[in-house]
Amino acid sequence: MSFRPCLVLPVYDPGPALVRTVAALAAYRLPMYLADDGSGEDTRRELRRLAEGQPLIRLLSLSPNRGKGAAVMAALRQAGQDGFSHALQVDSDGQHDPGAVADFLALGRDHPVAVITGTPRYDATVPASRKYFRLLSHFWVWVSTLSLDIRDSLCGFRLYPLEPTLALMDREPIPLRMDFDTEIIVRLHWAGVPVLNAPVAVTYPPDGVSHFRPWRDTLLIIWMHYRLFFGMLRRSPRLLARRREKPWYRIRERGTLLGFRMVAGILRLLGPRALRLAAEFLVPYAFLTSGRARRASRDYLARVLARKPRPWEVYHHLRHFARATEDKLLAWSGCRIDLETPDLDAFMAVHGRGALFLGAHLGNLEMLRALGQGRGLPGLNAVVYAENAVRFHEMLKLINPDFGVNLVQMASASPDTAIRLQEILDRGESLFMMGDRTPPNRRGRTVLAPFLGRPARFPVGPFILAHLLRCPVYLMFCVHDGRRYRVSLEPFAERIELPQAGERATAIAGWAERYAQCLETQCRATPYEWFNFFDFWATH
Repeated sequence: MSFRPCLVLPVYDPGPALVRTVAALAAYRLPMYLADDGSGEDTRRELRRLAEGQPLIRLLSLSPNRGKGAAVMAALRQAGQDGFSHALQVDSDGQHDPGAVADFLALGRDHPVAVITGTPRYDATVPASRKYFRLLSHFWVWVSTLSLDIRDSLCGFRLYPLEPTLALMDREPIPLRMDFDTEIIVRLHWAGVPVLNAPVAVTYPPDGVSHFRPWRDTLLIIWMHYRLFFGMLRRSPRLLARRREKPWYRIRERGTLLGFRMVAGILRLLGPRALRLAAEFLVPYAFLTSGRARRASRDYLARVLARKPRPWEVYHHLRHFARATEDKLLAWSGCRIDLETPDLDAFMAVHGRGALFLGAHLGNLEMLRALGQGRGLPGLNAVVYAENAVRFHEMLKLINPDFGVNLVQMASASPDTAIRLQEILDRGESLFMMGDRTPPNRRGRTVLAPFLGRPARFPVGPFILAHLLRCPVYLMFCVHDGRRYRVSLEPFAERIELPQAGERATAIAGWAERYAQCLETQCRATPYEWFNFFDFWATH
């Protein structure tokens, strides 16, 4: 996602503060939408004067007065039509510190799929009644989201990512007046858009003009919280499930070591047909007993198919995973697997000079390492996080003691890890690494990227390692097309060069977004071949 921001100011007779606010914001040299919400003639005249000779100022006119929310949404829609990716809403009454614009833009550049909302830092000018009223509103927002993710829902200083915001505005009725700021951010949170809170200094200028109407607007806000509360009740199972979902590395393996030994014994004593027959009984059991896997499959399939999946499609997804697991076992046991490699010559040319092959939990990329060893193709090294699959790996070692050969355990993308991997590349061997699993610890670095319509976390480790290793990077996938496995190879980068600290986060986010787009294309082509059975879109 390219970062192309603009400014949005709702205007309704703000008094002298309008000129000061526009002058302060003009220093950032960003396109500025001034959405006039039915102001009087004096304000309209001032707006025309401000826009004269200022190509960055764009005037929008709403008449008659429809409310702050109507003005903001009109400006957001126009900004989206004009090709902007983000819009920073700033109230025109002069209450917010314009100096916070730079900080919000920096956060938006580093977190392009998140909404950045202001957390006011008040000075002595704020009326005490306003502060206490806000605390009451905050409480009901925390109830409505079942979280403390939104620190202040009333602040009018906010950076919106336009793609999810406009999509929300198209499908949900958003209120048009003083209840706008709160309702839209709660609904964005419900939709899974990450919320980041950032401080902004707030002052109440002595010549400021307030259009807050105590009775009318208080009733509007009470009615809004009533709607949001009952909207939360309807969504509470999903909101609670989102809070309970564990990251992938905290999900325990299903099955006992004895069970895995039994599977290995069936394969060794009775052969492949018996293994596939046993799977026909195991898949229904897993489907009925694993609620987490069913929920994750439904969520993913709804996104990739763009509709609600049917129960048999969820079962079909789990069956594909079982088949991939069976084939992995068969490959490590030395059985023949039907594999089509149209890019084999290209792969061999790259493999001989050392490269990083970036894959995903899509299809059966690990099977390539097993077939490579069986066919005498050395130097296929898998870089893995194996903490959550210890028992499964033990079973593979029972089937083939050579499973652990060329298996590189990695804890983080550190310089020490890079040195170990560089030695492998220097021998003319290759590295295989998955790019769709976050590091197995809370300190592991990740970045948000759009994936199947919602932001998801992707690890930064592959891109940092590629930068440190200075090797070519390719995308490689091995998916089942219904008859056989097919391997595809795609150049990703001859080198991944990351700039110094100031721009590094933006560069990494760009590489992660590019990878996520490629993975999304593969998932849409073979929707039942992606195997991440947890809440992949959890961003907390």
